[in-house]
Amino acid sequence: MSDRLIRTLLALEFLVAIEVWLTFWSEVGGQNDLDLMFWGWKFGLILAAAGLTVGLTAELLSAAPRRFSRRAGIYTAGLILVMLAAGAVTYNTWLNEPQDDDSGDDSNAVQATRLYRPEASPREARRRHISSSPAPAKTKVAGSGVKTGVAASELATSQAPS
Repeated sequence: MSDRLIRTLLALEFLVAIEVWLTFWSEVGGQNDLDLMFWGWKFGLILAAAGLTVGLTAELLSAAPRRFSRRAGIYTAGLILVMLAAGAVTYNTWLNEPQDDDSGDDSNAVQATRLYRPEASPREARRRHISSSPAPAKTKVAGSGVKTGVAASELATSQAPS
């Protein structure tokens, strides 16, 4: 490849590396901590990581027959140091983040729930329900027989001719 094309591709890799490292940092370190962090730390560490990534790529392209040179090892060590520094800055931001404004009087807080023992079988549940509910009152209405649970006045109004 021509030298001009390689430089163009390395510049493009630098721009992509900025986005990749920023996305990686926000996924691993947490977006909330990254939002609270001083912008200078983010700017410097992201540019350093992107620059070291491009430097490592360029070194690996130039040392193709040997595969890995001393300079490539230095770029890799620098990249690891930048990642450790980013972790330390993120941890420091996490330690010093402001407290939430919760004063404890939230009306939607945890509420007490009444617990019920599960039934052994549906038949046992029906038996308990029938035996625990009071028997409905039986009322006698003239001429209509025995009705269960209906008051005589309601029955009389419902059967009255219109």
